Amino acid sequence: MKGEQHVFYTLLSLAVFLPLILATDRLSPAELIVFTIGVFVGSLAPDADAADSAIMHGLAGGKGTVRTARRHTVIILPFFGYLIRYLIYYPISALVFIVSLGRIKPKHRGLLHSLFGTAVAAAILTIYLRLISDLLLALFLAADVTAAIDSYLLIFCAGLLFGAIMHLIEDSCTHEGVYWLFPFGNVKLSGTLTPSSRKNRLIVVVLGIAAIISLTFGNAYRINGVAGVNGAVATPEMILPAIMPLLYLGAAWITAFYISGTHRG
Repeated sequence: MKGEQHVFYTLLSLAVFLPLILATDRLSPAELIVFTIGVFVGSLAPDADAADSAIMHGLAGGKGTVRTARRHTVIILPFFGYLIRYLIYYPISALVFIVSLGRIKPKHRGLLHSLFGTAVAAAILTIYLRLISDLLLALFLAADVTAAIDSYLLIFCAGLLFGAIMHLIEDSCTHEGVYWLFPFGNVKLSGTLTPSSRKNRLIVVVLGIAAIISLTFGNAYRINGVAGVNGAVATPEMILPAIMPLLYLGAAWITAFYISGTHRG
């Protein structure tokens, strides 16, 4: 699957999921933007195990405004690509290689294309970004500002983890598939989707409809109570409508799996 397809599918999935994020009433507009940027980077991050991927070189092509926007990713994406590839992927792969006595070797659609790998990569990346921010900013910013930056880093990496998991879901629709439990198991999900397949259009339609429904019929509840009612205590009746976007997203991707013929291999 092409990089721009991963970005498009993941952002559509975020649109479906968005009302649930808003229902928690936790993120400010600025934090939501940071989360979305994290989702964008995360949608490409697992492909840091491939030298020719978009996360390593940025998105290219297009015309006019699209070309200009993509040109900026050539500056942003490789920073994360090289950081993940050389300071996370290679060290962890080497450790797995040693522990497995050479049986498990680094490969594309391996460690970074698994739940274990994406979780570990997101955690280590959070630490690296924290160290980088400390080196650059600790001498110039007050402690309270540094604390705010830490909060933004956590939000960014949470978005990155969401984007990376969506990347795995999307790749589960393709021929090569994903070994979700790697390196602990060989459970593989794969389908028949190719970058040029007409099935891509059907999946876009399904995700688009789910996004429209989720955004249009977004509930009026917050996880901590009913909007506009002070001191309200959350009940199952209040929480269920709040998590409907998650159900919409699950239904959309189950449908996408059906369209792409995803199965356990």
